[in-house]
Amino acid sequence: VQWVRVRHRGNGRTMIFVNFHGPLPMSSGGKCGCEATACNIMRVIGETAEPNDDVILVGDFNSVTGSPTIQRLGERMHRVFSGNTHGGVDHIFSSCPSVKETRNLGTGGSDHDALSALIEA
Repeated sequence: VQWVRVRHRGNGRTMIFVNFHGPLPMSSGGKCGCEATACNIMRVIGETAEPNDDVILVGDFNSVTGSPTIQRLGERMHRVFSGNTHGGVDHIFSSCPSVKETRNLGTGGSDHDALSALIEA
């Protein structure tokens, strides 16, 4: 995972934005398996985020919605939106339950969907 922690200048709230690119083969979780992959993502978030931080997790997880990786992450965070390409391997998760809008912007020349979400913290 890659992450950045940012603070809003006006209201002082902080957010952790996390990007993940998952292992292959598809929906396998790689060498350590699906549960370990989800656990490791959540471990990084837990070690990085402060108690009041909002968290956004996005990426090409190389795991479809029904895979154990996505199911385990969904137990800890809200799955906001998922793409369609490659069986739906691109996902957006959030610690914030208030989703105002989601859109699939298409591939735009990529072999993956560009996903958009408006989430209110």
